[in-house]
Amino acid sequence: MNRRDFLATGLGTVVAGAAAEGVLIAADSPGETAPAGAADRMPLHPRDVKLCVKPVMTNVIHSAVWQGPCRWNSVTPQVERERAEQRFAEWSKQLKTKGIGGTEDVRLLEPAHVTFSEDWVLKPDQIAKLTPDSRQTDAYFIYPSGNSRASYEIGDMFGRPIVLNGLSCRNIDIAAFTLAKGNEVFLAGEDLDLPKLLSLLRARKVFRQTSVLYPTNGVAPFSVGNPWDFEDLQKRLGVVVKKMPYREMADEMKRLLGDRDEADRAEQAAGELIRKADKLFIDEPFVLRSMVFDRCIRNLMARHGCNAFTIDCFEFCPSLLPQKWLVVPCLQLAMFGNEGIAASCEADFGILLALRLLMSVSNKSCHQGNSDPRPGGTFRINHSAPSMKMNGLDQPDLPFQLGRFVEQGWGTKAVIDFLDNEEKTVTVARVDPTATKLLVLKGTLVGSSGWGKDLIGCSVEAVIRPPEGQSAEFMRRRMTYGNHLQWVYGDYTQELKTLGEMLGLTVEVFS
Repeated sequence: MNRRDFLATGLGTVVAGAAAEGVLIAADSPGETAPAGAADRMPLHPRDVKLCVKPVMTNVIHSAVWQGPCRWNSVTPQVERERAEQRFAEWSKQLKTKGIGGTEDVRLLEPAHVTFSEDWVLKPDQIAKLTPDSRQTDAYFIYPSGNSRASYEIGDMFGRPIVLNGLSCRNIDIAAFTLAKGNEVFLAGEDLDLPKLLSLLRARKVFRQTSVLYPTNGVAPFSVGNPWDFEDLQKRLGVVVKKMPYREMADEMKRLLGDRDEADRAEQAAGELIRKADKLFIDEPFVLRSMVFDRCIRNLMARHGCNAFTIDCFEFCPSLLPQKWLVVPCLQLAMFGNEGIAASCEADFGILLALRLLMSVSNKSCHQGNSDPRPGGTFRINHSAPSMKMNGLDQPDLPFQLGRFVEQGWGTKAVIDFLDNEEKTVTVARVDPTATKLLVLKGTLVGSSGWGKDLIGCSVEAVIRPPEGQSAEFMRRRMTYGNHLQWVYGDYTQELKTLGEMLGLTVEVFS
């Protein structure tokens, strides 16, 4: 039986282990046709989100010529204005040529020059310069010349954070006043340069735009130690959870399995994945089925306006839809991770939120799984849900193999040899069930398993050693945070601490 017959014909006997078990596949008749390319239109894809920054220079233009304790030299108002405009022109040119952050992170809006007199009051004509861009502005990057109060007032007036470059006396004065007023201000410095600061603000924006597709028929999640108050998630963190009944997922899968054009797309995607794989422990038609499921979930995410995904294996499995379709969610998590899209096992929102944070600060995909103590003060993270872009979303794939999840031979999963990588420092993270705390650990990768073996189930494992003397305490702290953990190559503890605090989370770091 060729791949297309497997996908789109009527009844057929499945190859390999599934045939021995007598499992049959029925590709149902076509249903209602969805718009072509729906899977390619994921809303608010993380890679498309930019931080919109409005640069503002403030300047004082005195009303007359005099000197005193606040003014030890003086020129006419006309000359003072001309000099201020020249400084602004030079600053604007520098911003437009050199930028102020990573080109992929920041969209620089048109710079504005705001002036005031010695009464320090912003007049309506000056405020009007900021109004046209105010709706799309995420933050005001202010060069505060001549006065401290105006910077605070700009942020307060438009309800946006202000960003200042450097820990100078004036910037500190502005920051102290702004924070005391209950508003947001962020200062770049040697410990956190401006591009990194703006990148973290962008990461926060991405986090707050997270919209999770959660297929469920209302069964309580199997993993209980994870966030459950979805109203609070949306109100406090901006994270939206959209539940969708299994019937809708089944209808979309039925439509795809009966669509010849979709068969071609799935076959092409499966062929490319198989071509790149180091080795297969699964028959090719099952990979093809997983790519149909990938298309199904992407279509549904586009339909519901979602850019993140989770499903509870312990609800999905008894529905018998995985047995019918010959798929498991494991490869789906890998495919999403390769694009920087947050997707988690077992409807665990604690690791989904941690994943969103980790990917945003590292620009790398992650591995997630159960956490269990191991000998020698180590612990493992074990699920068959790694991704291939763990060295960077813009870097070549790590070598990967494709395995089977179930004894019958189906259920595509990716396998990575984690130790076969130069980087051994890792960052581990999880958000607690109340979604108010973030657990972070800097550890060392000391072991892995799953590579080169025909293993079933959750058999892709990383073994991590916590910092010296902190293993017992870290493992016990999981009582507060929950079971599953995410990890990524590299040390991102400081970035996670800063980003977590930007989101109002209490951050606990083991390093």
